[in-house]
Amino acid sequence: MEKQTTLIKIDPWSVLKVILVFLGFWFLYLIRDVILIFLIAAFLSIIIIPAVNFFERKKFPRWLGVLVVYLIILAAVVFLSFLVFPTLISQGKVLLEKIPDYFKSILGGGSVLESDSFFEAIKRWLTTSSPERSQIFSFFGNVVSGLFTTIMVFIIAFYLSVDREFINRQIIKFSPLKYRNFLTNFYSTAQQKIGAWSRGALSLCFIIGVLSYLGLLILGVKFALVLAVLAGVTEIIPYVGPWIGGTVAFIVALVDSPMKAFLVAIFYLILQQAENSLIVPLTMRKAVGLNPVVVLVVLLIGGKLAGPIGALLAVPVATIIGILVKEYLDYKKEINQKLEI
Repeated sequence: MEKQTTLIKIDPWSVLKVILVFLGFWFLYLIRDVILIFLIAAFLSIIIIPAVNFFERKKFPRWLGVLVVYLIILAAVVFLSFLVFPTLISQGKVLLEKIPDYFKSILGGGSVLESDSFFEAIKRWLTTSSPERSQIFSFFGNVVSGLFTTIMVFIIAFYLSVDREFINRQIIKFSPLKYRNFLTNFYSTAQQKIGAWSRGALSLCFIIGVLSYLGLLILGVKFALVLAVLAGVTEIIPYVGPWIGGTVAFIVALVDSPMKAFLVAIFYLILQQAENSLIVPLTMRKAVGLNPVVVLVVLLIGGKLAGPIGALLAVPVATIIGILVKEYLDYKKEINQKLEI
């Protein structure tokens, strides 16, 4: 009985395509910082486009409308810098210094905790005011890098906002003819969905922050401004964020008195009910929804890859991928229906 042999033919072109794909991913990894800057700029342009369109309808040149929006953003930052940031920084510093004491107070302040060097190390790290020379250079380096990144984000966002057909032109120029409709539909849908999500999320953060501040101020909770800012910022994290701000406020109030902590808990429960039944439907009614498990997974992945900014961009990027998959499936379904006809 003859033994059959199987010949495996290796196609050089297939091997080359695999190598090119790996090289492409490697190149994307190398320029990940540039991609991140472009993504942030794209999200910023999507957020401000309705305001730019408003000024355009008022006969403003589009470039002037973008500049007006930028001036409004700058005025808001200056306003916050003079009226809010000094109090926020001073309260934040005191709160950070008291964190070890809060742990001791809540956990009972036993002899083991009192002698534990962990809390003393935290306190020294939080209250130190004499960084080493290398840390100073590192700090200034980070400041310069952050400033450059911010300027680049606003410049790219400016051009994307002024030239709103830029992306569509690139799609038409570089994509194969049979995929052009699919890609242009995908970009249009993604722009609408992400814009709605971004504007809704920012509005939600602002509203929750203001309501938290008023409520904590009325209840007499210390560090009300810091806790309110924390509640507003963490609101950007779906499902998990609202509990973070409320838990920290509860712990700070518990140090003062159990009754105050109880009132803070009641306040945040009421706020959550109002948010879920009234605020979210008003601010996020056009935004896309993701499964809670998917949200948590993409937050972890985004945080691992790019830190806090990665976690912040994780949800909209996951939304874009979801839209891409849906549009592609619709595209394939439409092609198959045409072939059957």
